[in-house]
Amino acid sequence: MFKNSRGIRVGMFVAGAFVLAATTACSPATSAPQPGTSDAVASSSAGSGQGSVEADGNSNTQGSSGSAGSSTRQDCGVDVLKLTMGESDGAAGHIYAPIQFTNIGSTTCTLSSAPGVSYVGSGGRQIGEPAKRVIKDRPVISLAPGETASAPFLFSPVAHMNPEDCGAEAAEGLRVYPPNSKAAMFLPLPGAMGCTTFTQDSDYAQVGVVQAGPNNTVIG
Repeated sequence: MFKNSRGIRVGMFVAGAFVLAATTACSPATSAPQPGTSDAVASSSAGSGQGSVEADGNSNTQGSSGSAGSSTRQDCGVDVLKLTMGESDGAAGHIYAPIQFTNIGSTTCTLSSAPGVSYVGSGGRQIGEPAKRVIKDRPVISLAPGETASAPFLFSPVAHMNPEDCGAEAAEGLRVYPPNSKAAMFLPLPGAMGCTTFTQDSDYAQVGVVQAGPNNTVIG
């Protein structure tokens, strides 16, 4: 269940309760990530699941969990990340929720840029276009063991409200590529729906860069 900006509890997609399966610890595997599992998968086509909108600019982001900048960069891999989704807010016909990355390893690692995010159905089949990646800055977030950083995820509830408007299909969750990773993680979202006819330009779904802290919901 989720809260809107007025504190009223609402379903993520408006049409009833949308239950998030919380923690998803991941480990490498050799087959495609399947709904209902927490397996990570090596993929040579990670880029095909990631659209991007990029702009020039550099800045650092500081937060209470995770910090910006690192003299020695070691990207956080799927083997040391736990994937969850935080509480959402709804406004102006969209839902905002943080996709959370927690370092469950024993050493500090870094995340920078935006993850790749797609809705997937039965058997890991992608539903529609991937979320548009909105990248204006690329802060390097240093994530110590136990710390959590998050990427803001924005999506429209149209798939539940007016499924005929977007060729909606039942989704089992999200396939998420951590920044700079060719391996994917699966985040189960029971009751989710994905749109098959919307393009990336439709702003049906967007994802921003990873920022320090677990509750980032602002893109750009």
